[in-house]
Amino acid sequence: MLKNMRKLLPSINISKLWKEPVSLKRCLVIGCITSLGVGLGLMHPSGEGIGIAYAAAVPKLDAIRVALFLDTGKYAANTPAVTLSSDKGLDIALRSAVGSKPAFSMAEKMSVKASLDTHRVLLWETGEAAQVKALVQKLSDASIDAAMVKRTKQGKIAYQVSVGPYASKEAASAALTKLVALPAVGSLVKGYASAVTGPMHWNAGVYAAEAEAQQQAAAIGQAGIDADVAVLDVAAGMPAYAVLVAAASDAAELAAAKQQLSAVLPAVVLQPVDAAASYVLRRTELDDAPDSPAASTIERVLLGGPNVKLLVSPKTTETIKVMERFERTYRGAIELSRLNGKLAVVNELPFEQYVTSVVSSELSKEWPLEALKAQAVAARTYALKQGVKYQIAHVTDTTLDQAYKGAGAEFASALAAVSATQGEVLADKAGLITPLFSSNAGGMTAEPTEVWGNKVDYLKSAATPDDGAEKGKAIWYRIVLPNGKTGFIHSSYAKATGQKNAAGLIYYEATGTGVSVRSAPYVDNTANPAVFKVDIGDQFIVIDQAVESNAYSWIRGPFAADQLKEKVNTVLAQPIGGALEQLEVSARGASGRVTNMKANGQELKPAYPDAFRTLFNNLPSTRFEIEETGSYTIQGANGTVRKQTASSPKVVIAAGSGQAKESASSQIFVMGGNNKVRMTDQPSKFFFKGTGFGHGLGMSQWGAKGYAELGYDYKKILQTYYDGVSIIKE
Repeated sequence: MLKNMRKLLPSINISKLWKEPVSLKRCLVIGCITSLGVGLGLMHPSGEGIGIAYAAAVPKLDAIRVALFLDTGKYAANTPAVTLSSDKGLDIALRSAVGSKPAFSMAEKMSVKASLDTHRVLLWETGEAAQVKALVQKLSDASIDAAMVKRTKQGKIAYQVSVGPYASKEAASAALTKLVALPAVGSLVKGYASAVTGPMHWNAGVYAAEAEAQQQAAAIGQAGIDADVAVLDVAAGMPAYAVLVAAASDAAELAAAKQQLSAVLPAVVLQPVDAAASYVLRRTELDDAPDSPAASTIERVLLGGPNVKLLVSPKTTETIKVMERFERTYRGAIELSRLNGKLAVVNELPFEQYVTSVVSSELSKEWPLEALKAQAVAARTYALKQGVKYQIAHVTDTTLDQAYKGAGAEFASALAAVSATQGEVLADKAGLITPLFSSNAGGMTAEPTEVWGNKVDYLKSAATPDDGAEKGKAIWYRIVLPNGKTGFIHSSYAKATGQKNAAGLIYYEATGTGVSVRSAPYVDNTANPAVFKVDIGDQFIVIDQAVESNAYSWIRGPFAADQLKEKVNTVLAQPIGGALEQLEVSARGASGRVTNMKANGQELKPAYPDAFRTLFNNLPSTRFEIEETGSYTIQGANGTVRKQTASSPKVVIAAGSGQAKESASSQIFVMGGNNKVRMTDQPSKFFFKGTGFGHGLGMSQWGAKGYAELGYDYKKILQTYYDGVSIIKE
């Protein structure tokens, strides 16, 4: 949650409340709820009895707006198009400041695909279905999404294949050049004048009935001119139906289209489309091979005008599926609009239903109810505190705010937790707090100064029972093969042979075929892929072991010194010219989190302490230690101590025969006085070993689970993590 937030928003000032009439003061004193949404909490921060309590003006929010796709400049999650569906069908309305007007409906299980009316590439038009099928397949093989429209022109079937949308004519033109340069595509469309189309149209008539508009569009189509029906938002009354012709990308193309139409249909009067008008242009696209006997179709809607808004609601009480958002389903409605030149997709739903999904998305249904209640109060408070944070939305659906995965994530105990705490929020003497939380604090929550460098009165470092995250996790072995390859293997794929090497270390062998050995002890084929594999009977030495990395304890790396040098040089006053030989923690905060570091003796200066996580390849937390493979300390027989680094002369090794020679390998395995083996390597590599997952401020979710299992109720959990706060009700 709040990965990029550096400063907490100012809290509400409570002092103005005491200037209100006496009746309001009396209501505050007895703890009642007023029509102004003012309440009094009666729980002492310790969770015991009546003590210090705070009143706050609690914003009332019946419905919340959650950004699924939005581009505000500071926040960007974009999609060129969005596909919506619902089992019982969809109702679609044009929305404005004065209300909503029904536009059209979709039948059961029919999908609607929406995008802005902007620039596209008309790649090909032909009457041959088999050729269209071949082109669309070639585009699909190149991971290019194409649209197919079936039209009737001059009494014949014509299939149009287009690609887009694109934000500008220039972008579409560049895409056209690349498309026709693809050998598989260019050979098929050769001879056809592929072109860029745009959002500029002529209005060939406005009708009260859709059937009349469709009749006019068909007549224009018979003359060989493309025409589509658009639902037009008129100032008064119900929407009208406009016949739009041409799809020009500039004024010259628009004028040429008028001349072409006037030449074949001189009786048709063309009017310019009002630049401020809101409309929804509808097309039926093929969603299957055009030569299929039962080719399925999809409704394509193009949103036109600077202020266009479309409200898509499920019939009855069903949910809406958003294909491009991980195929998730959502309660409430989906609003589509244009914001900053991009398609904006916002889920609008009842506030408490949103909180239920957040609790379900953040936590697990197996967790204790009191932990779920604590999350419900924190999630509700956080959302109310934000206001309209993203121009047209209160929050996003990401962990930049708090996770929200829609209706499909919900479970019954989350709903029970939200119902049991309905309306409850967290406040301190200044008003609603911003209740930060993270997955796991690693045993100690953070002080704000350890994370973003600023103080916050209600956030203090405190012990937290977070280790439940590693309970039941498997052991992984750190192994070394005879050829020197090293990594971590799951312990269930290794068994001891009973044989030992000359150093007294036991040989193990693999129990499976094609078993992955990874850099760190966890499975992630993207971030931590296999470095090599072993097969049944392959032998190796185990030099260490670790619990499988989890939210509480983890290992990341090894990271090559050169790779890290590029990153640390971005926050050094004097960039390192030679090798990165030393990386050390130079200061820690109250919770043990890293607040200062040095590279080759120079202080690293990121924007704020929590940025060390990003700097070192997205570490789970800043509560870590560093293991460096390039340096180690040697104690000689005479008691002398020497630090060996990457720049030191090579060591001389005395073999069992007594013969001494300089090490020829960059990799040496050293056994310490405790009989533990450590690998050294040149050039240096760095392992990071730590605890915790997230910034560590405020409530630890795994800690809330731990406290609930110890018998804490949700109020005591919250007032353990947030210092000096009360739980009040809106």
